[in-house]
Amino acid sequence: MAYSSRYNTIPGLVANSTGLATSQYLFGKLASTAGQVILAGALNSTTVAVPCVMGVIMNQPGGGEEVEFAVSGIVKAVVATSTIIVGDPIGVNSTSKGTEVAETDNLAFIGRALSASGAANDIVTVLLLGQPQRF
Repeated sequence: MAYSSRYNTIPGLVANSTGLATSQYLFGKLASTAGQVILAGALNSTTVAVPCVMGVIMNQPGGGEEVEFAVSGIVKAVVATSTIIVGDPIGVNSTSKGTEVAETDNLAFIGRALSASGAANDIVTVLLLGQPQRF
């Protein structure tokens, strides 16, 4: 069972105009439009912008509504695979879901799994590290 605990958010952020009502527990990032959050998309060695502020969308905001955007701490997150085990580094795939990444040079990850997945689209517990890291 996934759980969340204390996590840090960035106050005052809002969803983009299309909203994020179906994006709870997916990974997001700050948009180029100031004060807005969008879905993250893939986090890999070629798409990580520096600096890149990423986190998990913890609520279900409509267009222009406030986003509870967790950027560090213990959160729930939707994962794309059934193969995540406790301790795995968590990256982000093109659908903004968490996925395990191999611990090799230059791969980016945003946190560590604190619970395992049993199926694609499970909600697991993740320790967010505050910003994308590289091996």
